[in-house]
Amino acid sequence: MPLLLSQLMICITLPVFIFGPIAGILVDRWHKKTVMVVCDALRTVCALLIPVLFLMTGNIYPIFAVVFFMFLLGLFFNAARSAIIPNLVAKGRILNANAVINFVSRAATFLGMLIGGIIVDWQIWHKLIGIAGWTAAFILDAVTFAVSALLLYVMKVRLPEIPKVAEHLEPKGFLMLLKGGLLNMWRELLHAVHLIIKVRNLGFAMATLVLMVIAGSVIYILVIPTVQQEMAWGTSGVGYLAAIGAVGLLFGAYLMGIFGHHFDLKTLMLVCFILVGGTLVVFPLLTNFLFFAIACLICGTAISPVFIGQDTLIHRDADEFVRGRIFSLRDWIFNGLFALGAVVVGILAAIIDKNYLFIGAGVCIAALAVLGWFVLARGKSNTVSQDHA
Repeated sequence: MPLLLSQLMICITLPVFIFGPIAGILVDRWHKKTVMVVCDALRTVCALLIPVLFLMTGNIYPIFAVVFFMFLLGLFFNAARSAIIPNLVAKGRILNANAVINFVSRAATFLGMLIGGIIVDWQIWHKLIGIAGWTAAFILDAVTFAVSALLLYVMKVRLPEIPKVAEHLEPKGFLMLLKGGLLNMWRELLHAVHLIIKVRNLGFAMATLVLMVIAGSVIYILVIPTVQQEMAWGTSGVGYLAAIGAVGLLFGAYLMGIFGHHFDLKTLMLVCFILVGGTLVVFPLLTNFLFFAIACLICGTAISPVFIGQDTLIHRDADEFVRGRIFSLRDWIFNGLFALGAVVVGILAAIIDKNYLFIGAGVCIAALAVLGWFVLARGKSNTVSQDHA
C-alpha cells in the first residue's frame, strides 16, 4: 500500500513539474472561460472512468494514467481560474474576491475530506443500488464536476479579444510549426520572468515563496513525526491538529476579507511570516496538546493572508495576457522548491537535532520577514523624498 500511494503521488505531482509553465502560456492564448468549462467536462469523464476501468481490469495502473490526465486538466483549470478573477470583479474588490475564493476552497477541501470518508464507508450504497461506497464517491465526484462545468458555461464574463497568433506559428509544415511554437513559448516564458524581476509587487509575491517553502518543509518533515511518535498521539493526533490548522486557514481568510483592505498588503504578509517564524521557534517547547493546537491555529490563521496576498498582488500588477503564465510559474516554482526543501530538511534532520532545526527555521523566516519590512520602509521613504524633491 505505501508503494502504491507513493506512485499515486508521483502521478499527482508530475503534471505540475512537467507542464507547469506551459499551461500558463497556453491559458494566456486561449479563452479562459472555455478552458475552465472544457477541463471540468473532461474531469467529469475521468471521474467516471476510474471505477469503470478498475472494475473492468482489476488493475490499478490504468487508473494512474487517468489520475495523471485528471490533474493535468486541474493544472490548466487552476491557471485559468486564477487569471480570470480580475475580469469578474472590480479592481477595488480583488482582495475581497481572493479572500472569498480562499475561504470557500479551504472549506470545500475540509468538508470534502470529511464527507468523502462518510460516503465511502456508508453501507447504504450496496443495499440500494448494489455498488461499493468508493464507486458511489467517484460518481458523485463526477456529478460535481459536471455541475461546475454547467455553471461556468452560463457564467457571464467579458474577456478582451485574444491577440492573433504570431506569423511564425502559421502552418508551414509540422517541423516548422513545432520549432516556431517552442521558440514562441520560450519567449513568452522569458517575458513573464522579466516582468517578475521588473515589477516590484510581482517580485515580492515570488520572493515570499521562499519563506513559505521553509515553513512548509519543516512542518511536513518534522512536525508530523513529532506528533505521531515522540508525543505518541498517532495518526489521529496528526488529523486533529491538521483539522485545527484548516480552521485557522478559514479564520485567516475570513479576517482577510473583512479587514485586509485596511492594511498595506505586503507589510501584512511580512507580519504573518513573523508570526509563523515565532511559532516554529517555540514549537520545541510545547508539550501539551492544547499548546500544539494553539500553534497550529496561529500558523493556519497567519498563512491564509499570504496566499491571498500573493494572488492579489499578481492580479493587480500582471497584464491580462501574462497572468496565466505568472500563476503557473508561481505554482511550478513553489512545488519545485518545496520538493527540494523537503529533501534538504530531511538530510539536515539526520545530522542536526530537530529542535535546533525548528528554532533555526523560525529565526530565518522571522529575520527575512523583518529584513523585507525594512526594505519596504526604505523604498517608501525614498519614494516620498523623490515626490517632495
